[in-house]
Amino acid sequence: MKKLGRSIMWMALLAIVLLTFLSILGAFYGAQEAKSFFNSIPLRGYWYGLAVLLVAGFAVFGRLLRKPGLFMIHAGCLLVLAGGMWGSQAGHQLAERLLGTHKIPRGYIVIYEGQAEKSVLAEDFKHQLGELPFSIKLKDFRLEYYEADEKSVPQLHIETQEGQCLQLVARTGEQISLGEGKGRIKIINTFRNFKIRLDDGKKTVTDGEGPAENPAVEVEIERPDGTGYSRYVFERFAGYIHSANDGLQLSYISEKPQQVRDYLSDVAVIENGKEVTSKTIEVNHPLYYGGYHFYQDSYDAKAGKYTVLSVTSDSGLYAVYGGYWLLCLGVLWQFWFRHIISRLKKKKQP
Repeated sequence: MKKLGRSIMWMALLAIVLLTFLSILGAFYGAQEAKSFFNSIPLRGYWYGLAVLLVAGFAVFGRLLRKPGLFMIHAGCLLVLAGGMWGSQAGHQLAERLLGTHKIPRGYIVIYEGQAEKSVLAEDFKHQLGELPFSIKLKDFRLEYYEADEKSVPQLHIETQEGQCLQLVARTGEQISLGEGKGRIKIINTFRNFKIRLDDGKKTVTDGEGPAENPAVEVEIERPDGTGYSRYVFERFAGYIHSANDGLQLSYISEKPQQVRDYLSDVAVIENGKEVTSKTIEVNHPLYYGGYHFYQDSYDAKAGKYTVLSVTSDSGLYAVYGGYWLLCLGVLWQFWFRHIISRLKKKKQP
């Protein structure tokens, strides 16, 4: 019996060392690669072997049952493993065979604004994994942006012949010196949609209506002798060379793209033709319903017409949560609480 106990103890220690190594190795993989790695056939054998060692520890080492701290640590580890196995693809297949429950382990659902969807897709968004027993309707999708700062306003970038780089806020009347005795640049006008037409042989510049298809800025360049001229700088035609040989390289940025702060999906759960609940899903704020968690995963970056939600079954999830709580409580008990209780008992003794 002692030899068996030693063998189990050494195998458990080796398994823990191997787990530490695997955890470090998995940290260098991406999320998808790590998931595939830890669910590979060799690793499945490892998880089952570790579970068997933990169960065998309870059978061989009776001390584990008498010591609260050790019991909670081992039971917590076992719960985490059991929960993870139950929530895996194989665990879902086993639950379907034994209990007759059919759940999709994980996948993605793509929903267009104003429509309801129940089909769960694989990672390639081409193969359907199954359908939910209810539908998710996307009422509205919206983006929230970080507040604009000074750098987000229109900017004129200037590079002089000497290689000096300057920036000027592109607002009418703003100006900047090119250096002592080198003149200056002044903003005369800005255009969202620069257009030029000929009226009786005369060129007329206008700011056309509609979207900003041709942003431009008109600048006045003053020479050191006080004379000057104007030129146009086009945002989308950076290679346009002005006829004046002034040695200045000018570029115009009408609007710096705002950074997305958050993306939100206002959804409703439709079951039996009725709306049963609704929620705004955003990053780290999922919807939970019908045994599934729905997380905000991505969205239509071009037009914002649809949202992509990741769907994750809750099978085994609460066993994992309970295992971690039990594990943490066991560690606290083993290293702190039992010593505190022991000291309190000694102080009460006469």
